[in-house]
Amino acid sequence: MKRSQILNLLFWILLIIGIILLVWYIFGNTPTELAITLTFILTLMLKMWAISDELKEFKHEVKFSFHRIKEDINNVIKRNKK
Repeated sequence: MKRSQILNLLFWILLIIGIILLVWYIFGNTPTELAITLTFILTLMLKMWAISDELKEFKHEVKFSFHRIKEDINNVIKRNKK
């Protein structure tokens, strides 16, 4: 399993736990506000981490693609000079 998949799985698990805690607080008044808040903060942090990793991969792919385009253009120029 890739790290992004693990982060997304943890995000969904924490989101479900957060919603359950929130509903429990509304109807049963058992968990504290701090527990609910921390759960949602951790959920947001995991999602931001996953998005950051995806952005890094995307930037690397774009950089590699532009490098390949530059090499292809140079090859075309060399062939035309001959």
